[in-house]
Amino acid sequence: MIKFTAELPRAITIDGVAYAINTDYRIMADFETKISNADMSDKPAFPRILSETVSALFIDMPRASAQQIVDGVLWYYRCGNEPKPVTGGGSRKRYYDYGEDADYIYAAFMQQYGDNLITADMHWWEFRAKFMGLTEDTEFVKIMQYRGTDVSKIKSKDEKARIKKLQERFALNTQKMQKFASLEDRNENFKRKLQQRYEEVRRLAEGKE
Repeated sequence: MIKFTAELPRAITIDGVAYAINTDYRIMADFETKISNADMSDKPAFPRILSETVSALFIDMPRASAQQIVDGVLWYYRCGNEPKPVTGGGSRKRYYDYGEDADYIYAAFMQQYGDNLITADMHWWEFRAKFMGLTEDTEFVKIMQYRGTDVSKIKSKDEKARIKKLQERFALNTQKMQKFASLEDRNENFKRKLQQRYEEVRRLAEGKE
């Protein structure tokens, strides 16, 4: 989380070593988008996504284990916050996608903060803080509210029909329903799968399989 008494991190410490990083918000936004839309059954997807993210994020490649690198990337992605526990089960709706909602997010930042996300040089933690602070005065937040509305709890037939129409209009094309509501909820599952894949690759490389 952002602390007023400290500068935003420009490095990730892994096994006691601080590795300089590129803090451009686009890198982690792209990371979240790829993970959110990844096929959970696609075994090569997770190592590939991590490899692409690590290459873009780190200025100097970390000399550490896959688990340590994953922990470091997720710590930075979470803006230094502790991971949220995974609760409940079944499918839950996604409320946004950085790729599909790019126009609305761009407009929201411009409207509320005067930030041009196309040209902005913005730290990921700053972007997330502003993203979480967007208000319902922006069309983007209204759209997320439409997506998150439980129409079964709406008593008015006309209002229920109106919200359903809006949900259809603004439905996400990529993975309209997924097992986890957000990447925070997917962290532990992602980490377990990623570490398993890397261990498989490592054992193969060492000739143990």
